[in-house]
Amino acid sequence: PTPEEKASCYVGSLTCWTFGIYISYSILLFGAIVYFHRFYNSQKFDREGFERVALTDDDEDTLLDPERSSRRYALNALLQDYFYQQGYICAKYPWQTIGVAALIVSFATLGCSKFEVETDPVRLWVAPNSDSAIQKEFFDQNFGPFYRTQQIFISSKNTSQSVVNYNNLKSLFIIEREIREIKSPHTLQDLCFHPNGDACIVQSVTGYWQSDLDNFSEETWRDEFISCTSAPTFCLPDFQQPLKPDMILGGFENDEYTNAKAFVLTYVLNNSLNKSETYASQEWEKSLREYLNKLIHNENSKVNTSQLDISFSTESSLEIELNKSTNTDIYTIALSYLVMFVYASFALGSFTSLPRIFIDSKFLLGISGIIIVLASVSTSVGIFSILGIKVTLIIAEVIPFLVLAVGVDNIFILNHEFERLTLKSFGEESVEERIAKTLGRMGPSILLSALSETIAFGLGGIVTMPAVRNFALYAALAVWVDFSLQVTVFVAFLSLDAKRQEENRIDCFPCVNIRAPGRIDKEGLLQKWMRKYYAPFILNKKVRIAVIVFFISAFMFALGLVPQIELGLDQRIALPSDSYLIDYFNDLDKYFRIGPPVYFVAKDLNVTTKEGQQTLCGRFST
Repeated sequence: PTPEEKASCYVGSLTCWTFGIYISYSILLFGAIVYFHRFYNSQKFDREGFERVALTDDDEDTLLDPERSSRRYALNALLQDYFYQQGYICAKYPWQTIGVAALIVSFATLGCSKFEVETDPVRLWVAPNSDSAIQKEFFDQNFGPFYRTQQIFISSKNTSQSVVNYNNLKSLFIIEREIREIKSPHTLQDLCFHPNGDACIVQSVTGYWQSDLDNFSEETWRDEFISCTSAPTFCLPDFQQPLKPDMILGGFENDEYTNAKAFVLTYVLNNSLNKSETYASQEWEKSLREYLNKLIHNENSKVNTSQLDISFSTESSLEIELNKSTNTDIYTIALSYLVMFVYASFALGSFTSLPRIFIDSKFLLGISGIIIVLASVSTSVGIFSILGIKVTLIIAEVIPFLVLAVGVDNIFILNHEFERLTLKSFGEESVEERIAKTLGRMGPSILLSALSETIAFGLGGIVTMPAVRNFALYAALAVWVDFSLQVTVFVAFLSLDAKRQEENRIDCFPCVNIRAPGRIDKEGLLQKWMRKYYAPFILNKKVRIAVIVFFISAFMFALGLVPQIELGLDQRIALPSDSYLIDYFNDLDKYFRIGPPVYFVAKDLNVTTKEGQQTLCGRFST
């Protein structure tokens, strides 16, 4: 940040904002503790002489049973009635429900035929209607896009030593010669920017000797180097542009160029808005990357790079490396879905006896839950692909995990409530009735949860940054479709699975019927632990106060650190941890002293007239 943006008010090492937040919260917390302590003591005095009456087991069950709630709200009652009817219909006609949903999902998924991934960093992070994007578009249309830049940093592995010596400079000459000879089938000479004759713009320290090893002498190189870095205009390269030391050397101090820690090589290629015209440049850049990777691993017989560190970036490197990250994450996504499927299959089942393991397991139900999650993602992708909203790397990597987490939660909620009702009814109610009651009780909370998540993501759709906006839209639709399928299709699968269990049919082979003892419906260990131990503990008065204080304290602590949040997007964060570009960006920050160019473009101005020249140049134009 600029000096004007830095906080000027400090109390010790803390900013005034952080100090004020912490002091204010400490005072409020101390006051609250004193108040509640006095209030509790007064209440304790008022209760003296009264004896607590222990609840019977029946009373305890009544308090824990959601059916015996003493209050009933109009909205909740309306939603319960609606979901009761929906659950009954889906359970009574399961195959019809699954068939209709499959047709809708299949039709929406057809939109994936227009699936496109946006990988251009500019189009991802810059709003198309922002001033920067509009001005860049105008510049590109009138002057052409900025040149394709290839940059290489060469430094010594011993960071305390200067890279400027005879052997390293000689190796640099050889490296540049081999780069000029790269064919893809095009050469550097075919693709480079050469404004002055046929000489390519190559910004390198070898330009002081016109990039010709014959001009480089072991006896005189040091004096020539010192002379050229002091007066670059007397040592012009082939393309006749003075080479400032700041552009070709890095890691030096106080103009002591002989102590530089890095050579900086910059190749400038022509660029075009026509993608077909840039294909040749991309092919040459691919060959350049292959050559440089061999140098990094010291696999070049003509140059010994064992004592050199080399980092580089081509114009197409960033986009390629980001795509590489997405391709490797596919295996992670697949593995996470597999693990969640196995976990859900075991956790959804209730194994009451050894002979009923193959009946009470719920692998098919777990598969159906995972398929629903995948269907919601594919539906969202298909619909937005039809609308022309491209997928971004964030969408491909995050949304599958996001929808999986949300979807699996609701699956467990519905299954647990159904098991609870089955345990309570002792087989007196039909499967359809139990399914209807399950959805009637859990449906309103699942609806409100999904609605709040959808609205939260949907609000992100008003953000102008394309990467954030597209992610928010895809996530909002995927979450809502996931909810819709859970309260219809999963309910239908739950009904089919319950009927299969009652008829003693094997889980993964539902057509096979086996003899097995009757099911022993009893409360699971986890449910019993939650009811007898965790719930009483977390609802204890002192524990509740401690939990509230802890989370409020954590929030206030984080709020106090808000001024330390740094704005911006470091490109290294989005790259794979093993990407060669990370070394390049590290060297760029460490060694390169030149920032990006700035252009001032004047619209609707005729510079061939005196008035236009005076408008542009002010008093310097006569």
